[in-house]
Amino acid sequence: MSHELPGQLWKSLTSTIGLVSVRTGDRVNVMSAEWSYFVNKDPLYVAVVLGPSSDTRRLLTAGDQFSVTFCSEDQAELADFAGSFSTTDIDKTTSELVTFGEPEVTDTPWVKGGLLALECELRDIVPFPVHQMFVGEAVAAHVPPTSGPPLVKHGPMYTLGAPVQRTAVVAAAQYIDDETIRVAATGPAAEVDEWRITLTGRDGEDVDLGTHPSAEYGDFLADLSLPQSARSHDGARVRVERPGAKPGFARLAPRRPA
Repeated sequence: MSHELPGQLWKSLTSTIGLVSVRTGDRVNVMSAEWSYFVNKDPLYVAVVLGPSSDTRRLLTAGDQFSVTFCSEDQAELADFAGSFSTTDIDKTTSELVTFGEPEVTDTPWVKGGLLALECELRDIVPFPVHQMFVGEAVAAHVPPTSGPPLVKHGPMYTLGAPVQRTAVVAAAQYIDDETIRVAATGPAAEVDEWRITLTGRDGEDVDLGTHPSAEYGDFLADLSLPQSARSHDGARVRVERPGAKPGFARLAPRRPA
């Protein structure tokens, strides 16, 4: 059996597209980085991954700051253009599609028109076999009053459609001890905030474990006491119901010896 990975496997995945700006003297270079991500929440860190042929990679290695604009769907043509030429080919900022915003903390302007633009101070450079990841701390954010859906890469460029509507509960369950099980579940929001938990034995007999409210973040997580009659239900199923949603089921594995 071959363990070789198919070529260009990364194109099967989805990534976000950023427009990265780097200042050198009086000039600013803009390039597209289709691997642009958030990598820490507080403080907010963003990373852009650049290939060996990127002039921006060379400029960033010698610098200490950059800006990145996460593209909206209206910037597909600009993203394609900015990724097709290097700063040694042409001054891409002469395109009328490139409009800069004034920086507030750094010296690097940011491209207008995206979902979010961040001024970043370079914090780390992570080398990989071919690419390099440049990690910056966001020190200023620029959020437009309105914006369209994000522009993403999945082979070609795509925009996102309507949000996925959750219609079903997903549940898991395990024994805590001989008298207690822990049940976890997620599901869509409901007008009546309740979760009904039922234990079903291998004989098909149901044991009602009650109706319970959501946990702090709208999901369900609780330890439930088993009635005496249900403490020998090895191989049982747990059913979790939520108003307006398909129920979720979990296998309750046999208790393990202490």
